[in-house]
Amino acid sequence: MGYILDEFENEIIREIKNTLDLDTKIDIPLEIPDEERGDFALPCFIFSKHLKKSPDHIAKNLVENIKLELGTAEQAGPYVNFKLDNRRLVKETIEKCLEYKESYGKYPNKDEKITLEHTSANPNGPLHVGRARNPIIGDTLVRVYEKMGFEVERQYFVNDIGRQMAIFTWGSLNIDEDGLPEPERDKIDYHMVRYYQKANSLLEENPDIEDEVRGIIHAMEQGDEDILKVFRRNAEKVLEGVTGSLKRLNIHLNSFKNESDFVVDGSVDELISKMDKTEYCEREDGALFFEKEGRRTFLTRDDGTNLYPARDLAYHVWKAERADSLLNVLGEDHKLHGEFLRNALNALDIDPIPEIVFYSFVSFEGQEMSTRKGIYVTLDDLMDTAQEKARDEILKRRDDLSDQEIEEISEKVGMGAVRFNIIKVQPEKPIDFKWEEALNFQGDTGPFIQYTYARSCGILNKSDEEITLEKVDLSKLKEEGEIKLIKTMAKFPKLLSGVQKQNSPHRLAKYGLELASEFNQFYRDHHVLKSRNKKKERILLVTAYKYVLKSLLDTLGIDAPESM
Repeated sequence: MGYILDEFENEIIREIKNTLDLDTKIDIPLEIPDEERGDFALPCFIFSKHLKKSPDHIAKNLVENIKLELGTAEQAGPYVNFKLDNRRLVKETIEKCLEYKESYGKYPNKDEKITLEHTSANPNGPLHVGRARNPIIGDTLVRVYEKMGFEVERQYFVNDIGRQMAIFTWGSLNIDEDGLPEPERDKIDYHMVRYYQKANSLLEENPDIEDEVRGIIHAMEQGDEDILKVFRRNAEKVLEGVTGSLKRLNIHLNSFKNESDFVVDGSVDELISKMDKTEYCEREDGALFFEKEGRRTFLTRDDGTNLYPARDLAYHVWKAERADSLLNVLGEDHKLHGEFLRNALNALDIDPIPEIVFYSFVSFEGQEMSTRKGIYVTLDDLMDTAQEKARDEILKRRDDLSDQEIEEISEKVGMGAVRFNIIKVQPEKPIDFKWEEALNFQGDTGPFIQYTYARSCGILNKSDEEITLEKVDLSKLKEEGEIKLIKTMAKFPKLLSGVQKQNSPHRLAKYGLELASEFNQFYRDHHVLKSRNKKKERILLVTAYKYVLKSLLDTLGIDAPESM
């Protein structure tokens, strides 16, 4: 037996097809109506042409003849609304919560592997707030896909060659550390970014350096091992700092692939040779380009050296051989490149083609960020400020915690505020990052949800007995506030499925606020520990709720403190 809303939906679809004598393979587009109308709704317009009857007549026929065990059907003009039986809702939702505990919402393994690439920032300095959106979206989607039963390879494509890395490498080879400013932090990526920024500054002052940078690029793309060793060394040092910052946000990658690997092993040359034979490739002054629908993408220069699109294409061919599906998280400025990738892979008859989640830019207080110019707020600064803000808020409310407890809670709450503030915005919409919004601990925030989790833990900690299913009568849970809370809890598995299919992680944040608000409303309106006739049932409901909220917070990558 699966989750109750899935079971009810499957029953509805099966009975619609049986009643209307439809092909079993036809898609039945059930809608999610307003709460007062029911749990699912069917617009009957879609069947009018096929059945040669009016939508109202089809709806009436369905209601009169459909046979449901889990709920009821009611006609509303050309619609049929379906409502799940509350007793089944309560019993099966709470039972599933107690069975799966913190894994509530997880689906069986699909025996399907997806490679999900995120972050992949140029390793020339620390992550700034603008770049933080990529790993937070990517990691949240990783967690969603894992909940849905996929095997997920969390991959970082290390851009360890290219112009930016050539400038960085020139700086590391030609600039004395004594001539650099003090690093902002004693972290390796903060030490290394100074070379990149200083080299850019010198390049603007002395154009002759450009010839040296081009020489490095040429040597790199010809597979010069000495130059590549420097490139990789610099990239590895910066990545050490970057992954440390991501770890603090509960983001962990399990696969790294260097761009330079595809140059050294000949994959790029082989790829270029194959592309040259397709109908979409031509040459201009010796440079090979791919053109489709009037858009040109150059794969090589006129001297035959390869360009980033060729290397990234070779990388995607490699990925396609190792996974059943591919998903990339990219900034919106990569849309044309994403279109090129899909067209070029199709031209090569490569499958799977990557699905791409594009996200809009992040500015800080209205100002665009730039690592090259040194205009940015680092992710580390953001996390430190978030923790400090959290500590201040906790000290206002609690005077009974040890210093260690304050540090632990403030770290969890601060990181939760950062992740939630970024993931709650639909990827396609821009974010203007503002401290007062990101670190607001009231309202539509991560800390609000974390506080609700701590409240549920506090209730259970005060309970003086262990409650099990055998000791309760779940049919007592039938008041409006109880039903609304349980119905919200029951939505989580189906929500996860929808988020995965649409790659829409912001919906998790919206649901989290709804889940927390419903619980707080329930807690205000109903006694739990002081309930006269259903204390045990409500304690079990709070236990089940705690599991759902913990599972949601885990999916958001946010820690769940038991005390705040």
